[in-house]
Amino acid sequence: MTIDPTTTNPSGAAPRPAASRYRGVDIRIDVERTPDCTFGRADLFEDTQFRGRLSIGSPDATPEDVANRLARLARAKVDIWRSVQRHRRTAH
Repeated sequence: MTIDPTTTNPSGAAPRPAASRYRGVDIRIDVERTPDCTFGRADLFEDTQFRGRLSIGSPDATPEDVANRLARLARAKVDIWRSVQRHRRTAH
């Protein structure tokens, strides 16, 4: 998943975080660039309930690099959650 944080809405407002769904979890990624660094965060929601946030920053990365890295990290986190949930079900 890639977003272009330099694009604005016709109203001039900042773009809303791009959302994707992975294994039942909504992943919303928001990236912003300053003159010194590119920062991003991925918010994770399951059934409209906030489940966590990942954030990274890099002075050298492009906004697309940060968004792609956050997407990979968020999917990995969801994979771990699902694995733990499966293990708990089989352990009982």
